[in-house]
Amino acid sequence: MSDFSGPYPPAPPTPYGGPAGPPPPGNGLAVTGLVLGISALVLSPIPIVNLLGIMLALPGLVFAGFGIRRGRTIGRGTAMAGWGAGLSCVALVVSSVVGFLTFRYLGDLLDFVEPPDPSAEIGEEFDTDDGDLTVTVTSAECAPSASASESGSRSCTFVFTARYNGSSTLYLDSIKVKAVIAGAWQDPSLDGETTLGAGESSTITGTVTVYGEDLEGLAFDADDASSHSAVVVDVRSANSRTADPAP
Repeated sequence: MSDFSGPYPPAPPTPYGGPAGPPPPGNGLAVTGLVLGISALVLSPIPIVNLLGIMLALPGLVFAGFGIRRGRTIGRGTAMAGWGAGLSCVALVVSSVVGFLTFRYLGDLLDFVEPPDPSAEIGEEFDTDDGDLTVTVTSAECAPSASASESGSRSCTFVFTARYNGSSTLYLDSIKVKAVIAGAWQDPSLDGETTLGAGESSTITGTVTVYGEDLEGLAFDADDASSHSAVVVDVRSANSRTADPAP
């Protein structure tokens, strides 16, 4: 009878080798920074939504910065974190430019942009819109209003000559001609031939009523006078040319 009291034979080796070691440490900070950077860059060129791009890019820079630091410690993820930081920086620049242009456009459209400083004077000929419209303000004068219902108000009258150098037809109205009163826009009334064909000129009279303020300027632009690109004529001298109201 066999004796089995001896030691057992060694177990055969497993076909898959020994047990796997612990996985290498990851760099979640780098991954987060990269994802935020990509998301911010995608949103940055879209007006209004680009504000969300800024909100993503800022934390993206923070996560990417810590991701770079961790990557140098564990030896992985540094390049990914660097890409995240770079994309976040680009997103911040693009979002800022788009935001500035959007605010400028809305300011011109909704008339809440401040009027530019005067760059022309009465009697001076100037061009707007790269030469599409040539204007000369020949006179401007303010006088007390003759209406009893408008006591204390003044009626300001100005005359200007306009020549259209474009190729189509231009209609001069209160969008393309604005008065500047106390640093704010005001629509004048225009009298004369305000429809100009290519190469045509016209002399137009405008009036605007002021209440306790001074007429500071007249703005002209072939597209929108209440914009950054408008040319403003200094007509503050008109406030000293007060005449007696008509009987």
